[in-house]
Amino acid sequence: MLNIKSTVSGVRDSTESQRRAHFRLRYPDPERPALVTDEGSHTVCEVSEGGLRFLSPKGSSWSCNTPIAGLLELPEHALAIEGRVLRVEGEEVIVALSEGVDLPTMVAEQKRLIRKYPAFFGRSQAADSMR
Repeated sequence: MLNIKSTVSGVRDSTESQRRAHFRLRYPDPERPALVTDEGSHTVCEVSEGGLRFLSPKGSSWSCNTPIAGLLELPEHALAIEGRVLRVEGEEVIVALSEGVDLPTMVAEQKRLIRKYPAFFGRSQAADSMR
């Protein structure tokens, strides 16, 4: 059962039960890392400590619960990942990781991307320089 509460402004938003367990970092197109698996190299759209989303052509062999292992190639280093496919949505494959990206790596990637693409993350350079 969905538990919804009203806010002061009258707009409804979901409670703690609807929040994600991990922050998801969405990559701007030119910065998208590669995921290298036995099936080839795939473009990664999003990463979190608990999962990732990558692109794969329609009709590929990915299906729900398929085990996956590979290397996530970030600008500074590559990380070994392991997990299972949660679902496939068109050309996007969503993976739940059992081994993957640690919090310090997520924070470093977020800082790097915000500095390079402040508008992508809804920040102005002037506001960031005040921090």
